[in-house]
Amino acid sequence: MPGAAHVRGDRWTGFHKIEKDLWIHKDISKSGPMADKLITDVKTIVEKANATDLTPLNLANGAKELLDEVATGKITGEEDIWSHTDLWDFDANLQGSKAAVQSLRPVLEERAPDLVKTLDEKFAAAETALAAHAKGDGWKLHDELSKAELKTLSDAINALGEPISRIAPIVAK
Repeated sequence: MPGAAHVRGDRWTGFHKIEKDLWIHKDISKSGPMADKLITDVKTIVEKANATDLTPLNLANGAKELLDEVATGKITGEEDIWSHTDLWDFDANLQGSKAAVQSLRPVLEERAPDLVKTLDEKFAAAETALAAHAKGDGWKLHDELSKAELKTLSDAINALGEPISRIAPIVAK
């Protein structure tokens, strides 16, 4: 869900509209109907997700897609343009990708044990890079990070993305 590509005249809905009301306008008194619709939409998504059967190939591709979202939206600060809470999303995508890979671990250990070792190392490196920006019970805001710090995070995700891209062909065998 690209958040920053707001063009003048676009009608914002859902999370990003509420985010703007909260962080920029500092007034959510009129956000009730939007919040109600957001809850309804989230419930629909959960129902659809629960009704979907995931294949190993879905999980492999999903793990890569989660990291691609980090590389294209969370690192740039475009996703949470008003709240700057992109590192929370970064962490969620990283953990989601790790969980997807973990579910495929038995087949990967059998078919590509060297890849498993590389994945473990690259996940640990990405988690360490992110941990450098922990603050309280969460993370620093995106606009508190320097370009060099963002590049370090980006490099860690890109280094992880390459071995994750090798999973799908292995599980598709």
